[in-house]
Amino acid sequence: MTSLSSTPLPHLPPQQPPILIDTPKPPLPGNQNPTTDTEQPDSAQTNRPTRSTTGTASGSLEQTLADKQNLRTLGQKLNDTAQRLGVNATPQEILAALKSTPMDVQAAASYPVTPGHATTIEAFIKSKGLAIPISHFTLTALADAVLSKAAEHPVRLGDLGGALSWPLPLSVAEQHTLLGAVTQYAMRHPNPPQMGTSLGMLEYLNSNQPLTGEASRDPLQALGTLLGTDRAQALGQAMQTRLNGIATDASVNDYTLAALNLIFDPQSISTPHRNTVAGFDLAQADHWGKPVSAIFPALSKHLSEQGRATPEMANVGAYLMLARKAPELLIKDIPNSVTYGSPAWVNLSIAAATLEAHIPGKVHNMTFAQIMNEADIAGQQDLAITQQAQRAALRVWGVVSGALSQQEADRYSPADIEKARHAFNHQANERVEASCQIQAEIPSRKDIALAKLKERFGPDVPFEEKRLSIKSTKQPSVQPLYDPNRAPAGLHSLLDIAMSGLHQHEWETTDPRILSAMQDKSLKFDVNSVFNDQFTKAIGSRKEGITTAVKHMIAQLPLADRQNLEYGELEFYKNDTYMLGLGFTGRTLHSKNDNLLVKAKGLSGETVYEIDLKQGSVTQVPATVLTNQRERNANRVYPIERFTPTTSPEADFAQDKTVSSPPPTPSSYTSARTQSIADAFVEHLDIAGKDVVRQAKGATSYDQQMDTEWKLVSFFLDLIPLRSAIVNFQNGDYLDGAIDLGMDIFGFVTAGLGAAAKVARAGSSAVSVVSKALRVAKILGTTVIGELNPLSGVGDLVQGGARLIGNGIEQVKRLGRNHDLLKVTSAEYGPITQGTFKAADQTVEGSTILFDGQRYAYDPVKGKPYGAPIEAFNPLDGMMPPSPNINASRNLPASAHNNRHNPLSSSNRPARPQAPANGQVQAVPNGIQKTDHLPQGEYVTSIKGARSDAHFTPSRKAATRQKFGQEMNDFYQRMANGGLPTRPTLPVIPGQITPKTLIEQALDASDGVVFGDIHKEMASFQTLFDNVDTFKQKGVKKLYVEATLYDAQMKVIDDGIGFLGDGKTPRLSPSFDELVKKFNDEGIEIVPLDHPYLTRHKDEPAQFQAINQAQQNEPRLREFNYYAAQTIRQNPPGEKWIALMGNAHMKTSQGVPGVAELTGGIGVGVFTRTDPGLSVGMRKTKNLPDPAKAIGPHDVPGDLHIFHKV
Repeated sequence: MTSLSSTPLPHLPPQQPPILIDTPKPPLPGNQNPTTDTEQPDSAQTNRPTRSTTGTASGSLEQTLADKQNLRTLGQKLNDTAQRLGVNATPQEILAALKSTPMDVQAAASYPVTPGHATTIEAFIKSKGLAIPISHFTLTALADAVLSKAAEHPVRLGDLGGALSWPLPLSVAEQHTLLGAVTQYAMRHPNPPQMGTSLGMLEYLNSNQPLTGEASRDPLQALGTLLGTDRAQALGQAMQTRLNGIATDASVNDYTLAALNLIFDPQSISTPHRNTVAGFDLAQADHWGKPVSAIFPALSKHLSEQGRATPEMANVGAYLMLARKAPELLIKDIPNSVTYGSPAWVNLSIAAATLEAHIPGKVHNMTFAQIMNEADIAGQQDLAITQQAQRAALRVWGVVSGALSQQEADRYSPADIEKARHAFNHQANERVEASCQIQAEIPSRKDIALAKLKERFGPDVPFEEKRLSIKSTKQPSVQPLYDPNRAPAGLHSLLDIAMSGLHQHEWETTDPRILSAMQDKSLKFDVNSVFNDQFTKAIGSRKEGITTAVKHMIAQLPLADRQNLEYGELEFYKNDTYMLGLGFTGRTLHSKNDNLLVKAKGLSGETVYEIDLKQGSVTQVPATVLTNQRERNANRVYPIERFTPTTSPEADFAQDKTVSSPPPTPSSYTSARTQSIADAFVEHLDIAGKDVVRQAKGATSYDQQMDTEWKLVSFFLDLIPLRSAIVNFQNGDYLDGAIDLGMDIFGFVTAGLGAAAKVARAGSSAVSVVSKALRVAKILGTTVIGELNPLSGVGDLVQGGARLIGNGIEQVKRLGRNHDLLKVTSAEYGPITQGTFKAADQTVEGSTILFDGQRYAYDPVKGKPYGAPIEAFNPLDGMMPPSPNINASRNLPASAHNNRHNPLSSSNRPARPQAPANGQVQAVPNGIQKTDHLPQGEYVTSIKGARSDAHFTPSRKAATRQKFGQEMNDFYQRMANGGLPTRPTLPVIPGQITPKTLIEQALDASDGVVFGDIHKEMASFQTLFDNVDTFKQKGVKKLYVEATLYDAQMKVIDDGIGFLGDGKTPRLSPSFDELVKKFNDEGIEIVPLDHPYLTRHKDEPAQFQAINQAQQNEPRLREFNYYAAQTIRQNPPGEKWIALMGNAHMKTSQGVPGVAELTGGIGVGVFTRTDPGLSVGMRKTKNLPDPAKAIGPHDVPGDLHIFHKV
């Protein structure tokens, strides 16, 4: 037997003995690795599927990984080319570069490599069927697209959990069986004697060989290499056989990955915990306040020290477990300022969790910059998932920050989470406010004076030209040597006079422009008093911002440092520079050191900290800095002096001797002690006492004022740190590319225009006015967290096999419904049937297939069955798929839910309940619904496109949707009763004309034109892009676009229109961003035609999927057409507009009036011309769709038609 313990592993104590695989059996002939040929079948194996596996050999996985590497290489090459050629590169220069730039491709990839022939970027792009980029924008857009695709891990591996990450993961009993089976397998298949002992399963799979090449540097690559070995394939095959699982081209790897996870972390079977892997607490206090990037190597070290893997393989094991349990800890290039449990970590954690939920396995292959760049869009995809991520992050943040006790965090009470949410939001709001305060605009006397001059004299006067002089410059015969009231000599400008307060003198000029402006008008201006008032407010605002910054810096420290500062006795020291007088007796202050030293005594001896606002840090420094004084330099000395704050009593800094041992976690940000430290730091800065500040307040002469203002700019720029750039090191340093992010002193990740430009602007123009709204608009990720649904998120209570509780079941149900409505047959496995079945002693609903006489659960995302045969299956709606339950989100009575209806007949629909006359909405099963937020008028026209997130919280969204639904029904009733606008007279189109001419004639005949496209084609984008000049000439002011939304700051975001019909392939040449820029450059505004909740159902993704079947489902048509029409109808009468949407929305389809008809516009169908010839416009009279039916494949909808040659 081997040294693997014969005791069943599920009962091992928390510290599992190392798996030592030794060699008591004779070696196999030829020292070959064991294969399934040496497998000793278990007699209990029955009813095993006989279908052979396909693609499970190492070549398939190796090829997939190689293809991913090729995409990464392509993205890097494209970015290199874009950076080298610059933004003004011509199409000819770009094409020449693509033709001549070689590209190294992986030998194992699917791309055919011809020996002796180098591959170019152009050839590789063409081989993938992608459009060749012809501009700087399309170069970077394609680079972003392929790099994003490369970041997605092969679907076979996902989050590296294998069978533990199936929609219905292995049950607890199956996990016990798997762990026992892998132990027995290792015992039955030992190493040959000459190979020696394997410390763990990873070493065993690699036959004790060292990792080489890229695998030695990249744990993910190493894992891919290991899974491709014969040993790993044999192990997975054996585990699949033991658990009676169905064989697919991914199943072997799934079982191998699950086995590896359980070997490293057997405790997770019986005692799962979200923050613990392999007995290692990811959220332990030692990690608080330390860089997130330090946790992965700490776990790797733990695995090695516990004897679970060699140091080399420990990295692979740590990566394997974190990819499933905490992928945010594997994100690349995380700035060191993102510390565990900090607000910045909350942002990262939420963004990572939402991205991972949509594409498992994506996050651990991304960089910090990529994650944060996608944070906002990811957070809007599924409100339930986002809120679950927010709750999980809040629990950790609450404990780390001191807002929650560990007991409060562990009991998962909604009240405790709400407590943490309020605390987080309070601090976030203060930090946002402080990020504006710390950049408060310093007033300019010149700007104030010019504004007053223009107000009095008008704008067309040469205020800065020196054209005026004193009428008489004769001075009194007797006057002091220096007289500040001496009349100024020489020529002066009106600006000089206003700024210096020289109105008491009599001035003259020969300039007729100034003479005319000055006639009968005073030269007295109150510039200095206005400046001083504004200046005082600005200094006060900056002080408040600095105070918040110091509080934030202290709150981000490791726990031991926070406890030292909170409970110890504190002393403050400063280190200013003085100049000695003659004889070295007296001294004068030469310059102040803005840093402050703090000595904490008591809890752990003496610790000295340095508060450095410029670096945005509080750091430990050697205690000797207080005793080893810097040597004198000529007549300059640098004494260390005690600083005694006057803003707080001395008792505030005394040691707290009542604190328990170990001391509790302080609520550092909100504590009185932290506030006192921050006040002391601001007092130490002595901003109001700085020479430059005193000079600014007292400056009188023009030259002195100009000099002082420049010094003020320099002083504050030197004091406050600029935004530090976040560089995507994985894909190259492309600060001017698509990803340009920065992180400020408050931990906010912001979007910008390029780090170099940022610094240049700041250095030249000082600090500009920054409104809070503008500041928030630039922040990526979570600013504040909205109201959370107390009834959702139950599924994140537990992990592992118990994941079936709550969220696991709903996930299976949701996945099945989302996909089975669209696809009811699998090409490989036959009919897909929705039904209920038993899983882990619970009844669940999901998709299934029947294979070889057995029924299996089916994953519609991967398109594969998985696991062992299911039991107690009961099909749902056996005759046909369920009708989309459009009432589900409207809180209608249960009786209404059970009614089926003909989507073409409004008479057969269940009656909708009417709102009571008093406006109150009846209570629903989940509790009383709030209505205080509802506007008096029509909801759609009242919100003017705003997201109105607060209207869709659990307590309000039912009332909101009911109002929207009722008003929509009333609207269509009015339209049916003769309320449709008069249709315009269509232009006469004789045969074929150019698209430009057709557009001109359409806009001559109507104020609005609706372009109806086929989402899988590029024709509409190219038609609009090519005719921007025409739209501008015809006076078009707005382009309304389907599948776009406003974010919280009313910024337009792409919610699907930027991709072709598959939702994966980005539109290129032009892209959505390029199209938007083109229109914006010509002064045409882009206006979204979708709403995240009313028409896109972001809080109900399953509902949206159910009503969005290829834009042909009647509920989607009704909701979108109503919302879009009412949005467009708010356009001022007579103002020209155009709109882009799917052609089913353009004119009446399935009995639902189209947007062109609802707005009195003209519908222009845009199609791809497939035969030879140029793009043309015409009016087709054949193959027009039946308005009572869905659009067919050969229908040509529209009043007019454009056939565009792509």
